Amino acid sequence: MERREQVGPINRDDAQSQLESLAADRAAAGARAAAPWWLIMLHGASIAGFALSFGLGDGQAVGFGVSVLVFVGLGVIRPWVTRTHAEPWSRSKRAVAPGVIQLLLAVIIIAVGVIAYDQFGIEWALWPTALLAGGTTVLFGMQMERALTRDVAEGA
Repeated sequence: MERREQVGPINRDDAQSQLESLAADRAAAGARAAAPWWLIMLHGASIAGFALSFGLGDGQAVGFGVSVLVFVGLGVIRPWVTRTHAEPWSRSKRAVAPGVIQLLLAVIIIAVGVIAYDQFGIEWALWPTALLAGGTTVLFGMQMERALTRDVAEGA
C-alpha cells in the first residue's frame, strides 16, 4: 500500500521557481523541435530542382525522381535530425497558415514558369521560377519552424 505524506501549502517563491523551470523546459523543447536551417534550405533546393527538371528534355523523369526522393528523404530524416516527432503540419496551429501559403505559392510559381517555358518558348523562365519557388519555400519554411517553436514553448 502506498503511503502519502501530508504536504503543506507551497509557498509563492517555490511555485514561481517551478513555473520558471517549466517555462525553460518548454523553451528548450521548442528549440529542439524545430528543423535546422540546412534541412529547410535543402527542402527549398529540392523544390528548385523540381522546377528546373522541366527543362531537362529527355532527362525530365530523372530530374523529377531525384527531386522527389530528396524531398521525401528530408521528411523521413526530420525526426532523426530533430530527435523529436514534432511536425509543423500536425502539431502547430500557427504553422498551418505559412504552410498553406508556401504550398500555394510554390504551385503557382512553378505553374507560371512552366507555362512560360512550355507554351511560349521562354527558355530562361525556369531559372527565376526555380529561384522564386525555392526561395519562398525556404522563407515560409522558416516561418513554419518558428511557429512550431512558439507553440511548443507555450505548451499550445
